[in-house]
Amino acid sequence: MEKFPLSTSGLQDLISEMYALPDAQLQQQADSIGSDFSAWIIEHFILDESQINFLQVIDEQFIARAASDCQYFLGNRLPISLVKEAQVQRAEPEDSEDRGKLLDLDKKTSSSFSAANGYTSSEELIFTISYQNPV
Repeated sequence: MEKFPLSTSGLQDLISEMYALPDAQLQQQADSIGSDFSAWIIEHFILDESQINFLQVIDEQFIARAASDCQYFLGNRLPISLVKEAQVQRAEPEDSEDRGKLLDLDKKTSSSFSAANGYTSSEELIFTISYQNPV
């Protein structure tokens, strides 16, 4: 399987490819991301050395939550999206390239009911990468 850029469109292309897989193969991918999130990300996305290093220092609680949520959403063919803000270029280099990087993981659930349409429910998993402004 080819690697995709770590971008909004790159994730959507990967998800489209995943959701075209037969159920058994998709479940293998879901189980794989659930058991080793970081390795799955490295295997499926084009990352530079600083991105790999950053991935390896993300708090284990965040990784565990991302792994569990991704396993569920991927295995059930539910929407997963990435919002990636552009990184502001600084005039002076920082001690670390990833200083100020913020990762957010949100689950969006919507439900509605009407007599005409009955009950409907939808879910979406949203990863956001943003950057704090320098102090």
